Amino acid sequence: MVSPQFAAFTSLLCARAFSALYLHITDCDETFNYWEPMHYLLQGEGLQTWEYSPEYGLRSYLYLIIHSIPAWICKHVTEANTATMFYATRCVFAIICAVLETVLFSAIRYLFGTHASTIWIIFQAVSPGMYISSTAFLPSTFSMYMTMAFLTAWWYKKYKLAILSIVITSFVGWPFAALICFPFLYEVLIQRRMFKFFIKWSIFFAVLVGLPILMVDSYFYGKTTFAPLNLILYNVFSSHGPNLFGIESKYFYFINLFLNFNIAWCFALSFPITAIVVTLKKPPKLPTTSFGSASLWKTLSLYIWILVFFVQPHKEERFIFPVYPLVSLCAALGALNCINWLSRRINISFQTVVIGVISCYAALSVSRIAALYLNYYAPMDITSSLEESSIAKNICYGKEWHRSPGNFLLPPNYRLRFIKSSFNGILPAYYQESNNATSVVHEYFNDENLASAYMLFNYSMCDYLVDLDLGDEYNPNDLEPNHSSDSQNWEIIKTIRFLDSNRSCQLFRAFYIPFISSSRIRFGNYNLLKRKPQTL
Repeated sequence: MVSPQFAAFTSLLCARAFSALYLHITDCDETFNYWEPMHYLLQGEGLQTWEYSPEYGLRSYLYLIIHSIPAWICKHVTEANTATMFYATRCVFAIICAVLETVLFSAIRYLFGTHASTIWIIFQAVSPGMYISSTAFLPSTFSMYMTMAFLTAWWYKKYKLAILSIVITSFVGWPFAALICFPFLYEVLIQRRMFKFFIKWSIFFAVLVGLPILMVDSYFYGKTTFAPLNLILYNVFSSHGPNLFGIESKYFYFINLFLNFNIAWCFALSFPITAIVVTLKKPPKLPTTSFGSASLWKTLSLYIWILVFFVQPHKEERFIFPVYPLVSLCAALGALNCINWLSRRINISFQTVVIGVISCYAALSVSRIAALYLNYYAPMDITSSLEESSIAKNICYGKEWHRSPGNFLLPPNYRLRFIKSSFNGILPAYYQESNNATSVVHEYFNDENLASAYMLFNYSMCDYLVDLDLGDEYNPNDLEPNHSSDSQNWEIIKTIRFLDSNRSCQLFRAFYIPFISSSRIRFGNYNLLKRKPQTL
């Protein structure tokens, strides 16, 4: 008989492998802050962002080194190309995520019971949010992994491992992920009064994890640098902080989380209310699948996270990644509370309502994942037909710069370049070709999101160009001409359809519905252009 853990791991691994192979890069920070510096470490060339400039030092090279191990093995053992290294790294992320989810599944089964763990695993496996976050090369994804390790350790009362998990997620991953441990701190310090234990092991693990970070980052930056501290100082104590890079509506996360968890997000929001109601009722009246204040306490980190991050002006989808497993868990607990209430008041069985909820959730989730792949995958595949070249080739991006997956998906001797567009913020630049490239201070970098002409490439020297053609109805400005229509200079060698979001129905661009979506959304052509030989 197959064990629940094995069944959970198998289903999760399939879902995560699908993400590794078919997810497009949803955040340009993933390309330019992580894949590109890793490409530099492995291949000797890559793009550098201002965060990696020594005067700022916001990103840790130790984080890059740890994540580059699978690609390094591919390169030196199998002599794989960079595209294979890219997908092999993602597949390792998929395995790690599935393993940690399975471990957390066992902890949920132990603490909350079979019904909660079963619904949680279903919410996790088909969640569009997990599809996006599980194999992303981002510190917030790493912190999500460590959240699962922390929760498992805390709930099994493995307090040393819980403390270690928090230290690792804060130092190696994302410092702000430490917010996840607040209920744990209350339990250890206030309820159990384990002051000496907590302080001793916190200091020990901080030194154990922090010292390698300090040594590695100081070596690469050429001066004493502790990247996690610099990141906190910039985001919290600088005069402008991250708001220079855009602010969003107060509804941004509510909408985003509904897209990523659909009805499960509604159940997660309802859980605190239903937990209070359950607590106020007398125990004999409650079924075993009801969850009250004790369960709410174990999952309180999610709601603390919501209170802190939802009020910040600068919002990004990845900022919520660390608590995605808790969204699924609170959704499962909230759903069970609601289903118990509903099944007692109408003539319908508990199992029927559960099946209905899960079916609705799964249908919406699969619809969302299908829409993401069908509408947005083109940038990942557009350069796959490029042939290797013995001479240097330049492939340029204008208005599509933020969708580029980077140098990993280009053949050898091709270089990603930026040409002028309407974007007026700071772009990355190639690492200097020298032994001390990571420690060189460049005048074109700044922390105020000010553009520099240094990063722009001469348009006439582009051998290839990636361009989104939205048709004759699209009226480009002088900075973003429709290069695809310039048949005198360019020939189209590959075309993939890409969503025209401005002229598509919001509902049907977010969710794919067979036979209906095609009539409600419009596509442009995502083109790979090759410069034509100039005739005399």
